[in-house]
Amino acid sequence: MDTAPARSARVDRGELAIVVGAALVSFGVAATILATGDFGREATRLALRTTARLSFVYFMLAFLATPLGRLRPGPASRWLVRRRRAFGVAFGASMTIHVGCILRLYALYAPDRPPMVTNADFLIGIPGLTLVGLMTITSAIAIRRRIPPNAWKRLHTTGLYAVWSIFFLCLVDSVSRKETDHPITAYYAFIAVLLTAMGLRVTARISQQRSRESEAIARH
Repeated sequence: MDTAPARSARVDRGELAIVVGAALVSFGVAATILATGDFGREATRLALRTTARLSFVYFMLAFLATPLGRLRPGPASRWLVRRRRAFGVAFGASMTIHVGCILRLYALYAPDRPPMVTNADFLIGIPGLTLVGLMTITSAIAIRRRIPPNAWKRLHTTGLYAVWSIFFLCLVDSVSRKETDHPITAYYAFIAVLLTAMGLRVTARISQQRSRESEAIARH
């Protein structure tokens, strides 16, 4: 009996569980904050920050999958590599809820713009959200098959590093512009994670290049 269809179905269910679970967590947390908050604007800002943090986690799991698979091969890293697409889509789903919180915040401040939103947020955020949307949509297998492989790879590679840059720039900007009683857990810890993750990707890329050069030398 051919077990390939069953194995593929299990993979699909696993990916679906990750995406749906992540979306439900982000939606449930945001809804709880909005439902129990004492003040509409404050609750919405908290929901906005929280969904951004949750989205950050999903993004980092997708961002780190490949370098961890190369640098620390093992059951856990292989599982993460197999599920990186699911975590990428989970990130897109969570960001959709984050955008919903942004729209709610604008509605609460209408007709004025929320005071914490700057022109830089528009210049960085809108292209970033557009990329996230394109990456999420093109992660669907049916759509991916219609896109030339090189174009798909360029889009997702560009988007991956662009999103990393947006997270980094927004956090650095927040350090200088926003006040908080817990700057380490609010900003610095996330910046440290971003820098560490980028370091791992660079290290993995260098390691892969050296392996290719060693193989080339061995063949000659």
